[in-house]
Amino acid sequence: MRYSLRAPFSEKEIFRIDDPKRGDIVTFIPPEDALNYGESREGLFSKRFVKRVVGMPGDTIRLTRKYKDTAKGRVLYAFIEFKPKGTDSFQDYNPTEMPQGNELADIDNIDAAQRSIFLEDKDGFQHMIIEGFEDDRRSSFRDYCDFTNGCEIPAGYYMVMGDNRDDSHDSRAWGFVPREDILGKALVIYFSINWKDHTCQFKSGLELSEVGEDRAETWSAEEIGKYCHESEHAVYRYSSGQYEDEPRMSWLKRTILYRLWRMEVRWKRIGRILR
Repeated sequence: MRYSLRAPFSEKEIFRIDDPKRGDIVTFIPPEDALNYGESREGLFSKRFVKRVVGMPGDTIRLTRKYKDTAKGRVLYAFIEFKPKGTDSFQDYNPTEMPQGNELADIDNIDAAQRSIFLEDKDGFQHMIIEGFEDDRRSSFRDYCDFTNGCEIPAGYYMVMGDNRDDSHDSRAWGFVPREDILGKALVIYFSINWKDHTCQFKSGLELSEVGEDRAETWSAEEIGKYCHESEHAVYRYSSGQYEDEPRMSWLKRTILYRLWRMEVRWKRIGRILR
């Protein structure tokens, strides 16, 4: 759902219909600092991000890491507090742990067993987030916000974070998003694929998410050679930047020979209304 009318074949805003609300999942043009080498904000292959609005213009936002003991062990939770403009006290999103069920079975991440699922409260609804043990999403060299003590989000800007908190490159690293770069609200999952780029050697994603990489059953060496390219299983620990600089022809060859044959459509997620 578009927040604005924009010029055809461009993202130039013509008429603004609405503005993002707290908790909306939005699509937006990423800041330059958020792009990897070779990616662009403009053009035919322009990059677009999808994140959730966790801070509104005028909010004083505070972000602390707190250890929380869960059924799956201890996680380092990114605890968000906000104080809307004109109010005197901080509020939070009341995170509550929930059973994981099958939610992590199709996550392409060998560390899924160390993730826990929480429900957070937004304005009139709840949504799931995933949190883990890492603390590498904040940038140590940015000075746009002192998250520990809190800072005010400027007028016309929004703070966004991914629901997969432990693997989300978001406002914690590259700052707030200007309103003119926010394109629309995501409403439904229309298609989703698990390419198994980081978990191709494991037989069951559900087992991996429940017992971890050391105990989950893997394919034999011969079978791994059929399912995984050598770059995927030789050093298979998840790295968000593992394939950033991969040449296009190498990616195409890997996709044709391996990825297309092992991919799984996430049928249970298709059609899910995003909240």
